[in-house]
Amino acid sequence: MSLSSHDYLSFQCSMRGTCNDSLGSDEQPMQLMELRVGHSRNLISRSSHQILQRSPSTPMGDALFSFILRDQEQPPFLENSSVLRFLSSFRIPIPACNIIYDQISSFAQHMTADDVHLNFHMVVDVNVGEMIWVDLDPFLLEDHSPPAMNGAPASAIERLQRQEFDGLREEEEEGDCSVCCEALKGEEEGSRIPCGHVYHKCCILKWLQISNSCPLCRTQLQE
Repeated sequence: MSLSSHDYLSFQCSMRGTCNDSLGSDEQPMQLMELRVGHSRNLISRSSHQILQRSPSTPMGDALFSFILRDQEQPPFLENSSVLRFLSSFRIPIPACNIIYDQISSFAQHMTADDVHLNFHMVVDVNVGEMIWVDLDPFLLEDHSPPAMNGAPASAIERLQRQEFDGLREEEEEGDCSVCCEALKGEEEGSRIPCGHVYHKCCILKWLQISNSCPLCRTQLQE
């Protein structure tokens, strides 16, 4: 399953599970759901809507829940509250949490053929994808030919990786990172590139993998 909530986040959900022997109607089955949440970043061209770079999913948290099929026959607002709280703690909006929960419930019922007495253990992986939209000058060439992704020299990127951030100046206190369009905060790790402009370090390092210029003033980095 894949869904998007807005321009900056998308969600992918994959499920798998195994069933064991059915229990008697008077016994409580062992029905478990392992819920794992990860995070990835997608660098996307604003003009072509093509994904330029996709980072691997990084685990953010996991939890084990009882997922009793009998409970799914009742309104799920109370029964799934712990699942919703867990999902929403990772910046997943409530409407998306509800959709994910409904997909999990449908999968469990299909997997067990609606036998509420089956033991099962299912694993659900939810990936929160952060969408970073960028403008790249090569897409604006008259012939509209695909751009060559020429990043900054490896030596320049290595220097930035080692460089300690000197802190935000007074005029930069209220600024935003021009790559991800989110606020620059003094307590967060930043990076000042040679032209003087400041970005989140993780954002500018990803940018420089595909473009050897400052996103604001287009000054190129030297070896």
